[in-house]
Amino acid sequence: MHNQSDILCLSLRPIDTLFFRDARPFGPSRQANSGLPSPQTLAGAIRTLLLEAHGVNLQKFGEKVRATKSFDQALREMGGDVSAIADVKIAGPWLCRNEDILVSMPANLKSTKSLLSSFTQEDLVRLDPLRTPPHGWQPKEKGLLPLWYYGRKSLKSLNECYLTLKGMDAYLNGGIPEINTIVNVDKLYTIDRRVGIGIDGKLNTTAEGLIYSAGMLSLKKDVSFYAEVKGHSSTIDPLNQSSILMKFGGEGRHVEVSTRTGAIWPEVSSKGGDGNLLVLTTPAWFDGWKPKNLSCMAAAVPGFDGISGWDLALGGPKPNRFMVQSGSVYYLRHNEKLSRDLVNYDDSLVGWGKNLKGIWKYV
Repeated sequence: MHNQSDILCLSLRPIDTLFFRDARPFGPSRQANSGLPSPQTLAGAIRTLLLEAHGVNLQKFGEKVRATKSFDQALREMGGDVSAIADVKIAGPWLCRNEDILVSMPANLKSTKSLLSSFTQEDLVRLDPLRTPPHGWQPKEKGLLPLWYYGRKSLKSLNECYLTLKGMDAYLNGGIPEINTIVNVDKLYTIDRRVGIGIDGKLNTTAEGLIYSAGMLSLKKDVSFYAEVKGHSSTIDPLNQSSILMKFGGEGRHVEVSTRTGAIWPEVSSKGGDGNLLVLTTPAWFDGWKPKNLSCMAAAVPGFDGISGWDLALGGPKPNRFMVQSGSVYYLRHNEKLSRDLVNYDDSLVGWGKNLKGIWKYV
């Protein structure tokens, strides 16, 4: 019998620069910039750490996964706390500045100025559905309403900004966040450019023509990642330490993992406003621009990110999937039935599709 479930809230602090690859090929004479870590990168790192902590030989485990063609089946055949790793739910990573958890800016928030340093509160604009579409409106799907604001100034994207949970609370309640709850990326991280060469493994000399450039992710001094792990207490207990090193991303880089106080995620009553909305705090795969089971009145979807990875069971790359970006917003009617998870069970285990619920009002 397993003991009761527990939730651990974690801080991940880099001890050096980090490197997270995207789905594009990388070879000689190429440049590659690190992006931010994806949920599946975090989940893979934590699962590996848990396997090692419970004494699992990773090479033999890999053979078992390939034999069973299933990560979960391989775990369950091992029994005990190891088998329970299959049910561990991992959420994140989210950027954190000091103690403030940060989430992607909702895509329907805009500005009339391009530089955050020159913003005033009056420059922030919130787009919401227009009750009666203008003549000639041609939506992507029948019944969708346009997002609107009454003004003549051109609007700029805030996709390089993040929002504190205090700012998100104001947004979810139908308002516009205070300017001091918005954080620009230049306060969070930079890309540290590194140039490297390929080495001939047999001769231990420089391989001819193999030169490459990589941009490493360098977090600011007061910036870390935040994550949440839920599972049986004895299974995730190896994470319950004041400090532990964990491999994270490529190039053999590590982060220092420690427990911390949990985020207080905003909870908004669905009784106000003209309808409910959902905003993604992590990317999600819907095989399209929205969940199949949602009937949206409007949406703000900034774009898609190609995500792949390595499939241990198949011994090769996973199919490339185009994830709806975090910060995407879906406008719903009050009577729309919502499930806790917008994505399939396997995706929800590794943290895709995390979202917050709020309200919206017609402009």
